[in-house]
Amino acid sequence: MLSNDHLPARTWEWLKVNDIDLKEANGLIGSAPVNEHVIASGQTGKTPMYLDCKVGDAGRQASLHNFEIGAGSVCTVIQFITSGNGDISSGEHVLQNRYHISDGAEFTLIQIQNLNDGWRLYNDCSGICDEGATFRRIQIVLGGGYTYMGEFCDLAGEKSRFICDIGYNIGGTHNLDMNYVADHHGRNSSSDIHVSGVMSDRACKVFRGTIDFHRGCAGAKGAEIEEVLLLDDTIENKTVPLILCDEEDVEGNHGATIGRLDENLIFYMKSRGIDEDEIYSMMAHARIDAVASLIPDMSVRDRVYEMISGPIERDCLKK
Repeated sequence: MLSNDHLPARTWEWLKVNDIDLKEANGLIGSAPVNEHVIASGQTGKTPMYLDCKVGDAGRQASLHNFEIGAGSVCTVIQFITSGNGDISSGEHVLQNRYHISDGAEFTLIQIQNLNDGWRLYNDCSGICDEGATFRRIQIVLGGGYTYMGEFCDLAGEKSRFICDIGYNIGGTHNLDMNYVADHHGRNSSSDIHVSGVMSDRACKVFRGTIDFHRGCAGAKGAEIEEVLLLDDTIENKTVPLILCDEEDVEGNHGATIGRLDENLIFYMKSRGIDEDEIYSMMAHARIDAVASLIPDMSVRDRVYEMISGPIERDCLKK
């Protein structure tokens, strides 16, 4: 079953974004072929593990990855989610990642998605961080027709950490739905969710970000922020921050920056001989570049840079 299709508390009834019906995806898990991988790490090392998730070989697919990260270990997994070169140009794919990070271990999951417009992706992730454990998730979304992404990180142990950086560039009629929950139980646990995106044409996006402080997590800190660059008047953007608190000695912060580029910045760059379309293209690419720069593998960063080097269409000022 998918674990990230609803908010922990039904707070936003009037926006109708508390949850999303993913019955079809849950049915797919039971009916489609499932490729299961169990990966255990008991050593410290910096060599990443690469998992190519090509979805072009069948119209309906599901895959499950279980990660058991041993105490004191350091593990990095890089997943490329692409359409492949098959004849099938549309379909559905469920990708589930489950993890258990033991005491003092560090697990980094990097996902780069570049599907074509005909694909519907359900990208589900959840797990537990024990004492002193760190889970870092880096995601870049560059394509797809419908993308549903979620995270439920149980910060169970004392001084456990969740760090999440997401970059997206969506256009056309791409529909992106995100639901991320930092679930604080451990004392002095911390979470940091940073989302940076670009929207154009008729794209639609919902971002739900929840920091949930449970009783007993004294000293916990959580922060979330989203920055959205809007390139057209026809997009639909919903940013839904949520902080739940059942403990007094905690610190939670959230914020959002949504809009077009500052007119003073545009004027300054135009005075330096840069035309307006190029300015928007540069700023849009910079949003994704900033997230890509966090990827520790240079060859993977280069591959991402190639994917985002295409032109950025902007129509909002052509009036």
